[in-house]
Amino acid sequence: MKNLPWILLGAFVGIVAGLVLSEVIGIVGVLVFHRAVGIRYLPLILAAVGAALSPWVANRVRRTGQHHRPGK
Repeated sequence: MKNLPWILLGAFVGIVAGLVLSEVIGIVGVLVFHRAVGIRYLPLILAAVGAALSPWVANRVRRTGQHHRPGK
């Protein structure tokens, strides 16, 4: 249950990142190729990846915390 907020946050960040990246790809495609290009379902794919990876990232952040000293 403690991972649920991280999964929801990862899914939200994935959707936002997917929308932004999809728009950038579309704009560059129109400017370069003079036609619409893109990756279908990119926001949903990145939301799934974000939701899957967020518990792992949260665990790494929790484990290192303030006791981590680089180089020692």
